[in-house]
This record gives sequence, structure tokens and C-alpha cells, in this order.
Amino acid sequence: MCGICGYVGIREDGLLERMTAALTHRGPDSAGYFRSEDAGLGHRRLSIIDVAGGHQPMENEDGSLVLIANGEVYNFRELREELLARGHRFRTKSDCEVILHLYEELGPECLQRMLGMWALAIYDKNRRRLFLARDRLGIKPLYYVDLNGRFLFASEFKAILRYQGFQPTLNPLAVHEYLALRYVPGPGGMFRELRKLPAGHYAIVEDGRVSLTRYWTPQLYDGPFERSEQSYLEEFAERFERSVKRRMISEVPLGAYLSGGLDSSTIVAVMSKQVTHPLRTFTVGFEYEHDELEQAAATAQALGCSHTEIRWRASDVALLPKVIYHLDEPLGDPIVIPMYMLAAEAKKHVTVILTGEGADETLAGYLFHRALLAGHRLGRVVPRWARRSLLAPALALVPSALLNRAFEYPARLGRRGEQKIADFLDLLAPEQLEDAYRHLISLFDARDTADLYTNDFRRALASAPASSNEQAIVHSRAPFLNRVLYLQFAHWLSEDILTKQDKMSMAHAIEGRVPFLDHELVEFVLRVPPSLKIRNGQSKFLLREYARRLLPAQVTSRRKMPFYVPLEKYAAEPVFQEMLEDTLSPRGLLSRGIVRPEAVARLRRAMQQGEFIFVKQAFSLVALELWFRMAVDRRGVHGAV
Repeated sequence: MCGICGYVGIREDGLLERMTAALTHRGPDSAGYFRSEDAGLGHRRLSIIDVAGGHQPMENEDGSLVLIANGEVYNFRELREELLARGHRFRTKSDCEVILHLYEELGPECLQRMLGMWALAIYDKNRRRLFLARDRLGIKPLYYVDLNGRFLFASEFKAILRYQGFQPTLNPLAVHEYLALRYVPGPGGMFRELRKLPAGHYAIVEDGRVSLTRYWTPQLYDGPFERSEQSYLEEFAERFERSVKRRMISEVPLGAYLSGGLDSSTIVAVMSKQVTHPLRTFTVGFEYEHDELEQAAATAQALGCSHTEIRWRASDVALLPKVIYHLDEPLGDPIVIPMYMLAAEAKKHVTVILTGEGADETLAGYLFHRALLAGHRLGRVVPRWARRSLLAPALALVPSALLNRAFEYPARLGRRGEQKIADFLDLLAPEQLEDAYRHLISLFDARDTADLYTNDFRRALASAPASSNEQAIVHSRAPFLNRVLYLQFAHWLSEDILTKQDKMSMAHAIEGRVPFLDHELVEFVLRVPPSLKIRNGQSKFLLREYARRLLPAQVTSRRKMPFYVPLEKYAAEPVFQEMLEDTLSPRGLLSRGIVRPEAVARLRRAMQQGEFIFVKQAFSLVALELWFRMAVDRRGVHGAV
């Protein structure tokens, strides 16, 4: 695990060193550089495999190819044996050197043979060609800008900002998308010039041109589903256990995050069988009724783990500026703060951590999965006029307390949340999957932004080109739930879930590995019938059945509890109020020309009611202003906050 950066078509003294220095937190063990007449590659190393010898950049036998890479190739030993048999000579025992020789042998097709996670760059000196690639699911990040033949790339955008010839311009559509989704969907970014190399793609930069190619796409399967449940269960068990074992390859200490829930507990159960010493596990808890510290400690004890726990305090909101600095882009989910804290604690004991990201996204673990599935079934039998004239008014008669009981978060759903449900009922036609999906996950929807945006920002949005790659699967014959899961792969998984995982762990030079996102396991799960994902209103049925072999019944049968920061409990705390006063003020976000002061004032009054949505909206605006200070005002860009 490392940080990589570089450029072609640029000659600027000291640029490569400045870019590489911006990534020091990702790779504190060493730095390495390659320079040619108008190209440069920089590398910061976090030593995991071949600790003594795996320094980068690496060159092939004749010195024509130069590699820098971030990530791990889990099948490198098998590939190495193949390459040795073909006559390749290795200088190290590193998994990254295998990439270099495999590319020499196969070119871009080498990516099809690799299992793991990566963002990599290979420079061909003879052809003056740069090859970039990102892993299939986007576990590792890679940003780039193309400035009329001057091309720069990096693991984190802050490294690109070190180029003095880059004067970025704000992308209003990205701001709008962020406020709706709480993350910035790719392939663009918060600046018009910024791009994210999409998951499952590679890029070739040659003769001043950039060409992108998609080399992997998760395949939707439309049936028939004729296998027995037991056969699906046995194949899942085999693939999942293989995935966990692959991700335990390391020459440095490793451990796991353990929330006490189903996903992380299952990972830890499999890991515990592979070690001869107590596995290190780590948990963060919160001071509210749904705290999982007790459950995590009980699971750790049952599995013989050496367990560490930390606790979120209201004062930890003050970490948010540091968190936004490391995220590189605004992300309106307060869970990033405890993730940052947990990585800091884990780093005291281990360098590699296995985490549960991807289970909910592949096995339908979220409340909105169940809501979309139920809504889809309803929409097929109840016409729109009946939903609009009968169901929506009936919903208004349901007591709020009853709705809150169905809401799996501890916060109150509130009036605005109930309104979103009513709007959702209007979007249940089978051809409106994307609209219904987006409505359920949106934080600021059209009703909110009608009041929130200034006239100037509306005009900027109107002139911005729209972009989306989510429309292609509407008419697939695959089961509805599998189409919803596929839709998440378009952006949310790589640009939200995995961005948080990578940036918060690498802020403390700790490598996060995600067993549920082994691409072979993902391909299998997308072929599993929906009845093995959601059954009788219970999520992740297949995983629960498998976990019964490994875990106590209280873990496999308990209701899913989201990994959730109870920010509404702390909204009145002085530290949060001070941050609101600082960021949502005339000297803060109100000076950016995006949001109306009257709308922000109304939001601040509404959030005092403790409603889930209003508090999250306020937090997202705070995160946006902190990003402006870091990336636009350049506070903290030339050194960690």
C-alpha cells in the first residue's frame, strides 16, 4: 500500500518532490522517484510484502518500463511462477514486480490475470507512453487532470494541487450532486478539470492524448435460477473463505475491525481460524442506546481475539477539518470521523486491517434495499393514481412513533422524512428505478434545493452539462433487486464507501482490505437469486445462513444495526455549534454564492428539533465549506492540517 503520483508533458523543477511529499502519510517508509526529459513518477512506500526489497519505482530487465503501484496483487506467487517459467528475471520478491513483468508479457491484458486491488502507472520510455489502471471495483483511488498535453495523476488530488501551473475552476454540477448524494460521483470531480479514473478502467496517455478503456464490468444475470439453496450456500462459503485467506497475506502485523455486527464478525471468525495467536480487533462505540461495544466485545471474546475499543466523544467533531483534508473531496457522512479515529488506534498495533465494506452493497443489507424491493412489488400492482390519491394520504394518518419503529436508525424520521416516503410512493413504476433509488438516498432533493440555492448558482447549474452513466440498466431483464445492486456499483461503492475506507485508513498509513469485494465473489453474488439476499424482510440471508456455522446465534439473528454516528444527540454541544457558526456564516459558506442565508437560517432552526435529515443536511454543508477552505482557499494544502 502506497501513494503514487506523476506527470508527462511537464518540465518544472521540484514538482515531483512536492507532489510526492503530499502523499507522505500514505507511505511513510520511503520515497522513490523516476525522471525523464518531460515525465516523472513519484512513490511513497508503506511496506507490506518484501519489506526489505520491494522499493519503487521498479524497472524491467532492460530498463524500458518503469512501474509505480498502490495496492496488492493477492495471486502474485502463482503469477510469478508462470513468469519465471517464461524466462523473466526478478530482482525482488514483491507482488508489484509481478505486475511489471506481466505487463511486459501481456500489455493491458495483464489486468485480467490479476486478483486484488490497485492503482498503478507504467511508463514506457521507448514509446513515451503512460499506462494507468484502477482495480475492478475502485478500491484504490486514482485522480488525474489533462491540461492541454500537460497530464498529472496521483492517489490523492492534493498532490496534483502542488503543480503551480494548475488553476482549477469549480464544477457547479459536482457541488449539486454532492449536496444530493453526500459524495461526489465520478468520473468528474469538484473541479471541472479533475477526473477520477473509473473503477475497472485503464488509461493510455500518448502523444498528448488520453484514451480510456473499460476492462471489467459486473455482469447482470437474468436467470434461470435453478440451483438449490444449499449449492449457493456452499459456493458462497468456499469463495468467501478463499477471499479472506487471500487478504491475510502480509509480512507485517494485521488485524480486523469488529463492530459486533454480522459482516465484520464473519470476517473475524474466518481469520481466527487461520492464526495461531489472538487476532487483533478494533471497535469504536458511541454514547447512545444503539452502541455496539458490548456486542463487539462479546464476539471478540467468543473468538479468542485481543480486542481494543475506543469511544466517540462530542469533542471529536473538531477532527473534521483534518478528515476533510485527507478525504480530498467533501463527503457528508459523519461516520468518517470515527473511521479516522479507529484507524489511528489500529495503527498503534497493526499495519494491515480487514474490514466489512461491500457486504451491504453486494448482499442487499440496507434499509433502502428492502424499501425499493417492497416499493417495486407495490408499484407493479397498485396504479399510480391509487398510490397518489389513496396511499400517500393514508401515510399521513400513520402515527410518527410507528414509522420511527420501522426506521432502523435511532434518530427520529421526522416530518421531512415522512414527506420523502410519500414522494417515494409516486416513483414506483418499474421504468423509474433510477428516480426511486436516487430519491431514497438523496439528502437535499429538488424540494430542498428550490429553497436552498441562490439565483447565481441556479444559473451556473443551468449552463453546466449533465452527465450520468446510471441509465443503461433500466430495461435489463435481471431481477429488480440485482439491478439495484448493480446501480450502486456505478458510483456509490467506489466514490463513497471505498473512498472513506481508503482515505481514512491511509491517513494513518494503514492498509485496508475488503474481503466482500473480491471480484470473483462479487460476480458470484450478482448471479444469486434475490430470495437469498432478502427473505421475509431480513437482509443478507445468504450471509446469515453461512455465519450460523461460525458465530453465536445472538450475532446471526440480531437485527441489523447501522454503523451510525448519533450526530443529532450532539447537535447542541458547544463544539458543533461553534463549527456551525464558523462555517455557515457570511465569512464561510454564505460567501461562496451557492446557498441562500435565509435557507441556512431555517435549516439551523429546524435541526434543533433533532430530526435525522436536518442534522445530516447541516453536517453536509459544514463539510462542503471545510473542503472549500482546503482545496479552493488552499488552507492546509501545503502541509497536513
